[in-house]
Amino acid sequence: MKIESKELEERQVELIVEVPDDQLRQAMRSTARRLSKETKIPGFRPGKAPYEVVLTKFGEETIFEEALDTLGQEIYRTSLEETELEPYAPGVFNEVVSREPLTLRFTVPLAPVIELGAYRELRVPYEAPQVTDEALEEALEELRQRQALIEPAERPAQDGDVVVLDAYGELVDDGSEEDKRLLDTKGVSVLVEEDTDFPVEGVYEHLKGLSAGEERSFEYTFPDDYQAEDLRGRKARFDLKCLEVKSRLVPDWSDDLAKTIGEFESLLDLRVKLRESLQKQAERDAEGEYTEEVVEQLVQQASVSYPPAVLEEETERLLRDLSVRLHSQNLTLEDYLKVESKSLDDLRKELEPDARERIARGLILGEIVDQEGLDVEDVEIEDEIKRIVEPLGAEGTQELRKAFQSDAGRRRVALDLLTEKAVERLLAIARGEQIEPPAEKAGTTTEEPNEADQDSVSELEPTQELAEAEPVPAEASAEDESENLE
Repeated sequence: MKIESKELEERQVELIVEVPDDQLRQAMRSTARRLSKETKIPGFRPGKAPYEVVLTKFGEETIFEEALDTLGQEIYRTSLEETELEPYAPGVFNEVVSREPLTLRFTVPLAPVIELGAYRELRVPYEAPQVTDEALEEALEELRQRQALIEPAERPAQDGDVVVLDAYGELVDDGSEEDKRLLDTKGVSVLVEEDTDFPVEGVYEHLKGLSAGEERSFEYTFPDDYQAEDLRGRKARFDLKCLEVKSRLVPDWSDDLAKTIGEFESLLDLRVKLRESLQKQAERDAEGEYTEEVVEQLVQQASVSYPPAVLEEETERLLRDLSVRLHSQNLTLEDYLKVESKSLDDLRKELEPDARERIARGLILGEIVDQEGLDVEDVEIEDEIKRIVEPLGAEGTQELRKAFQSDAGRRRVALDLLTEKAVERLLAIARGEQIEPPAEKAGTTTEEPNEADQDSVSELEPTQELAEAEPVPAEASAEDESENLE
């Protein structure tokens, strides 16, 4: 075969292949025999009709198109062998360039290329958080407020009371036909205090002095820096109806109050343990923010190039995730698209930025795994599966363990553990900790397809109706770095 190859952008190679005439003729005759076996042709036993008869019955174009399905796959695989290209995902049959001689054009996606730069020189300062006395007192006050005794009050609302309201709000600034309704809530409880902002800031003066059964209305102009841009500078009217006034009696701190809150021996014991809890939470939050900053800085200094097939697969993964979340809310993806007035293509375009970010992070952390020589042992995988399934009980444990023990399940767990190790190593580097360089760095820039994947990636895209191959997934994504460190 005559093969011309040309490098394209985004890690792709174009192959233009000239098919020998005898190979095309053989494919056409083989297809004709198959069609004659599958179709009853008067005067001939199945599979025994002469080629010319089958050609007359079906037409040359039909036989050619049928033959191309199988021939295209064969030509593509042979072309990969002769050019020694290693596809990262199923290839794409683009077009028939010419019929005489038969010339086909394919696109081969190649493995991503990741350049980390001097990642071992990355330094990000880390400051351990400290819980201030003010933060402790605020947390204590919040606990105390939760212990308030709430009782009906036969009087106008005072500071610290709770009023139960029906609240309605609508825009009044123009005569457009749009739905002007902003709010229509029944039986909502609102605390009467100066910083109350439901339904809007400044509502306190309209709440104080309210009595059960009383109604009040007021107008409000949304400020120019209001978070909802479409409401900035617009005027609205709110109607409030007070259904009930309740008093709140907040108890003073005492050892007895501390004991009612939890398993605390005294107020002092509560203060000590609350500070410890706040400190642990502050450290988790700080670690998560630090992880995000370190990974983001690495992403900014690194460069990643990958074929469009990777982006398409990650976008589809995000679509599937969204569909699952919607299903948990008794909604379908079609319902969501109708509510949002979007097409499926619109949604895919919206998801692409997130998909690109996930791909970049996943590939970069995968490269950290390779460069640092990180690995996971079988015992680590078993321990992680045990950690995940045990809290779910016997029934859940059996079902999940079965799923995790499959090759795909164990590989998913292994990739998650490798991602966690890559993040931990990266954080240690960013903090300036002394880390011995790996004895031997991996020679590849990304995870190569395993043997089970090789048949898949040497096929053409199933959208061309030439194969039933699934694309090879990208490296493990890193959207849960901070959760992995908890």
